[in-house]
Amino acid sequence: MRLLAAARGGDRTAFADLVRDAAPALERLALRLLGHRQDAEDVAQDAVFAAWRQLDGFRGRARFKTWICRILVHRSLDVLRRRKPTTTLEAVPSATADPGPAAAASDRELEALVRAEVERLPPVQRATLLLRADQGLSYDEIAYVLGSTRNAVRMNLVAARKKLAQRLAGVVDLGEGSA
Repeated sequence: MRLLAAARGGDRTAFADLVRDAAPALERLALRLLGHRQDAEDVAQDAVFAAWRQLDGFRGRARFKTWICRILVHRSLDVLRRRKPTTTLEAVPSATADPGPAAAASDRELEALVRAEVERLPPVQRATLLLRADQGLSYDEIAYVLGSTRNAVRMNLVAARKKLAQRLAGVVDLGEGSA
């Protein structure tokens, strides 16, 4: 609260401290949402600048990290809506990857396959899944971030998991966890 009050008073160092705590999660989420490092860096930077400009509008209904995450997700969804669907190079296993044990190579290929299938999900389903799986946000926090309802979050998670299970059937065991 002290950092937030100082940041609201114009203290850039306090704001930097607030952002520093959230930065790794923001960067990871942006990269997972967008699948392209440059876009992710641009969106993360844009979200930080937007948070600075809108800091007086932060009402404390959520944690600062959740609030700035909301800004980042909305900006990422805007980028995804404008983008034509493609598979990024980061999602495709490299044919020139370092040769190693067969299991390690298989794990990398499987990880790339799952990442590519997550990137194929519709933007809101992808965001919902990543906010839950990567960020560990509750359904209520995800609803806040997406400007949605708890029930819509649940439905998007079920739909995303179902699509992934269908696309990855026989390739990977996704488990039968509940939404």
